[in-house]
Amino acid sequence: MSLVPFQKMLNEARKYHYAVPAFNVADMETIQAITRAAEMEGSPLIIQLYHADLEFAGADFMTSLARTASEHCTVPVSISLDHGQSYEQAVSCIEQGFTGVMIDLSKNDFYENVEDTKKVVEYAHAKNVSVEAELGTIFDADAPLEIRNSGMTDPEKAIEFVRLTGVDALAVSIGTAHGVYSSTPVIDFERAGQIFRTLPCPAVVHGASCTPDEDILKLCSLGVSKINVGTDLNHAFNRGILRGFKIYGENAAIREYMEEGRNEVIKTARQKIQLFRTYAEQ
Repeated sequence: MSLVPFQKMLNEARKYHYAVPAFNVADMETIQAITRAAEMEGSPLIIQLYHADLEFAGADFMTSLARTASEHCTVPVSISLDHGQSYEQAVSCIEQGFTGVMIDLSKNDFYENVEDTKKVVEYAHAKNVSVEAELGTIFDADAPLEIRNSGMTDPEKAIEFVRLTGVDALAVSIGTAHGVYSSTPVIDFERAGQIFRTLPCPAVVHGASCTPDEDILKLCSLGVSKINVGTDLNHAFNRGILRGFKIYGENAAIREYMEEGRNEVIKTARQKIQLFRTYAEQ
C-alpha cells in the first residue's frame, strides 16, 4: 500500500475503541521491524521520526525507506514528524513526502500556539497531510513527579484549541512522560476520560514506554486513539545488539548484529500492538 495520512486511521480507532501504534524509528532496521510487526498483527501503523533523529538521518532518506516498506505492507502506513519545532521543519517534511506532521508549540502562549499551529494546518491540509499538535506540557520522565504533573491539559482549553486550529489529532498531558521514569507515573484518568470524550478530534498519548500495561489498557478503555512508543523500542534494539555482540563478537558482519536488534524490536512492537487492541477485542 502507499503511504496514507493518519487522520482516517485515528478516526477508525476512536470509533472502535483501540489505539493506533505510533513507533519512533531511526534507521532501516527499525522501520522494517515495526512494519513487519504491524503486518503480522493486522494493525495500521504510524512510522514516526523524532525531530532530532530526522536531522541525523535526513527526511528524504527516511521517507524513501518508509515508502518502500509501506509498498510491501497490506496494512495502512503513515509517516509522521514527531515533535516538530517549527513551521519550516513541518513544511520541509511535507515536501519530502511525509503524510503526517506533529507541530509541538506547547511551550508557547495559548494563542501563539493556536496561531502558529493553524498556519501548519492550513499548509498541510492543502497537501492532504494530517496534523497533530500538543496542548499542555509532556515532560521528560526523569523530572520529579510534581513537575511532570504540573503541565496537564485543561479539557476546556483543549476543545477550544481544536476548534480554533482544525488539527486532526491532539497530544495531551495526563501524567505520562517521555523516556525512563524516575518514579511510577501517576495518570489522571478522570482528566483523560473527560478529554477523550469531549475532544472534537482523536486524542494522543505520548510517553507510553515504561508505563504499566494496566494503565495503558485503562487509557484505551477511556478512548485514546493514538499511543506513541519510542524508549521501549530503543531498549529492545539495544538488547538485541548486545546479545549479538555476545554471540558473534567483534568479527561479525554488521547485518548479524542488526538482525538481532531488528528481531527484538519486532517482538516488542507486536506486544504493544496487542496491548493497544485488547480492550476493543474484549
